[in-house]
Amino acid sequence: MKLRYDVVDGIGRITLAAPPRNLLDHPEFEERATLEAFLAKPELEAVIVQGEGRHFCAGAELRSLRRLTAEPAALEAALGRGKALLDVLSYARVPVLALIRGACLGAGLEIALSCHFRMASENALLGLPETGLGLMPGFGGTILAQEAVGRAKAIELVLSGRLVGAEEARVLGLVDAVAPTRELAPKAVAFLRSLVRDLVRAIMESIHNARRLPRAEAMAREAALFLQVARARFARGPS
Repeated sequence: MKLRYDVVDGIGRITLAAPPRNLLDHPEFEERATLEAFLAKPELEAVIVQGEGRHFCAGAELRSLRRLTAEPAALEAALGRGKALLDVLSYARVPVLALIRGACLGAGLEIALSCHFRMASENALLGLPETGLGLMPGFGGTILAQEAVGRAKAIELVLSGRLVGAEEARVLGLVDAVAPTRELAPKAVAFLRSLVRDLVRAIMESIHNARRLPRAEAMAREAALFLQVARARFARGPS
């Protein structure tokens, strides 16, 4: 799979560009340094992750996966590097939103679940259907699904492998909002712009620290970030 990057008026777009279904042909779907460099662009205020064409991502390309299983150690290492890319998205210091049209299945849903927000078109179809193929999620799905919908519902979705439409996905918590296809992109941009603030990177860092640092260290870092933001604010004088 190729990723395409662009930034327009502060809103970045990462496009999964392997139409028509944007299948993932390798767990390490991008060079980590490339993704990190894009997310670190100083002009970036928020990011939309989307698929090219009608679908977000319909999952892994099975022929490639079959070939990769011939070397288990190499596949395990590749899965680790791929999951590290999802962590790069998850810990981005600007808001990241998955804009979901059409199929968002398997690895595609795992990518979407790594984003901070998910908005889906009315025709979207989501799920982790690996069990129907005699497989299981291997790209973080069993963990990420729990964070989105809770443990019991995650067990049901993963074991059944059933697919859900956009409205049920919203009720479950897999997506945050549903919109008609023509309105989806404008609504996503408007939502992200409503979050943009000069101090977004400090706030996002502190929120991420709650997951990646011990609690006391995260609390101390929040205080340091608050002091940094407050000094900058009051240095501008009264408003």
